[in-house]
Amino acid sequence: MNMKPIIAITMGDPCGIGPEVIVKAFANGTFDCRPVVVGCAAWMQQAAKRFAPSLILRSISTLADASFDGHALDLLDLPVSDNSPWIYGAAHSAAATAALAALECAVQMAIAGEVDGITTAPIHKAAMQQIGFAFPGHTEFLAHRAGVSSFGMMMVGGGLKITIATIHLSIRRAARVRKEQILSAIRLTHQSMQRDFGLAQARIAVAALNPHAGESGLFGDEERLEVTPAVSAAQAEGIGASGPYPADTLFHRLKSGEFDAAVALYHDQALIPIKLLAFGDAVNVTLGLPFVRTSVDHGTAYDISGQGIADPGSLRAALSLACDMARHRNTTRRPRVA
Repeated sequence: MNMKPIIAITMGDPCGIGPEVIVKAFANGTFDCRPVVVGCAAWMQQAAKRFAPSLILRSISTLADASFDGHALDLLDLPVSDNSPWIYGAAHSAAATAALAALECAVQMAIAGEVDGITTAPIHKAAMQQIGFAFPGHTEFLAHRAGVSSFGMMMVGGGLKITIATIHLSIRRAARVRKEQILSAIRLTHQSMQRDFGLAQARIAVAALNPHAGESGLFGDEERLEVTPAVSAAQAEGIGASGPYPADTLFHRLKSGEFDAAVALYHDQALIPIKLLAFGDAVNVTLGLPFVRTSVDHGTAYDISGQGIADPGSLRAALSLACDMARHRNTTRRPRVA
């Protein structure tokens, strides 16, 4: 039987474009899963009325009430007690509180095995910090709630899968990347390629830090001291890792199919090729969690929120990928609908 996973889609910050891209995504297509949106019904209904009037939202109070019948999109309502007006494009504590409530609910369901994965719309990090959210973003929060210490970010899009060994660091700090960080990223990539993408022995290329992979030490010794030892350690564990490869040619080789995935050493090294090839529909995947989590590759976009011009492409891609990954994991704990 072809079983359909349940994927929870969190509303994100309602003053941003999260609700808009969600309703647009479902108004213009279907997905091979059983979706349920988690968030404030009043705000989501307003977004549907403005940006996707043909979409029918069905408010429910518990996941058990979901019908998943395809005629309406189930919406797990988390009402907001603050009745002060929210304005598109302006940070509001009630909006951040609503975003956090949706995230908390989705994570609890995922940890309990009630849903198979989560797709997240963007949150406004500064507003979240102001209400006591003590994490840099979704990724760290989800890892904390799931109780995992080894986790990472993979960007997927344009035919590329790239894990990042160091994420939001200055170039100066990222240049100090150590063997342990690189090896962790390789392991996480290997694990994800097996359980999320169905590749038992993926070919994982590791990028060099310096031009020409250091040119035998002429342009730096990080490759000799940190990157090559990490690759060798991964190979000793039976992982199909290789490198380090000069970054200026690696991503062309990845795109050409020579490798299945890559490990980049710092943020822009990964994001430049991804956004060149898949701007608007790339997906952020959190590695190392006991459940699937995908996300859009953009922020709340306060500058265009409420104008009806937000592109739902990344949300569509994130949800489609979550459906595929959940199927590969095959972690069904209860009867599914064919």
